[in-house]
Amino acid sequence: MARLEELQQLWQSQPQPPAAAVDSRGMRTALGRFARRQNLVYSAKAALMVGIVWCGVSRLGRSPLTLAGAAILLGGALAVLLTDWRSQLGIARLDFTKPSAGFVDSVLERLRDPHAEFRRWLWLYLTPAALGTNLLCVERLWAETQRVRIEIHLLLTLSPFAGAWLGLKLRRVRYGAEYRPIIERLEAMKMALEERSE
Repeated sequence: MARLEELQQLWQSQPQPPAAAVDSRGMRTALGRFARRQNLVYSAKAALMVGIVWCGVSRLGRSPLTLAGAAILLGGALAVLLTDWRSQLGIARLDFTKPSAGFVDSVLERLRDPHAEFRRWLWLYLTPAALGTNLLCVERLWAETQRVRIEIHLLLTLSPFAGAWLGLKLRRVRYGAEYRPIIERLEAMKMALEERSE
């Protein structure tokens, strides 16, 4: 029994490793880089979207129906884009000056599925884009075929939804690469905070 107590005392007298430092400045720097990259990507997306609608209007004519379709399409598409952009910048603007383990854990959960909230409303946001696409093309289609073609309208209606689905699949790969360094930093920060609180 004396041997056990001796081992226990020896074990307790071992110096404890120092708690890991919480790198909040490095986290702010990483999130700043992330925000700049998101601003660049979403600015390019917005410019591309406006350019595509502009080309569509210039090729299809400037009738009131075509212009209404272009306005609805552009408004719906920009609403989707701005909502998603705002969500990404919300992640980048998080304050890590005095982080807690619970706060870091909630940020990690948000980063592991950054589009959970956005996906819930995406289909509602895409409805104006589908309507605008149909209105943009209906006059030209009517002039060429002299009748309404259900399959063409179905294709025009489904195209924004199919594009969004494909975009979300591609984004999952891109965001995995973009978020990985931030997630690794956050996991290290969480471990340091948990060690400090023990």
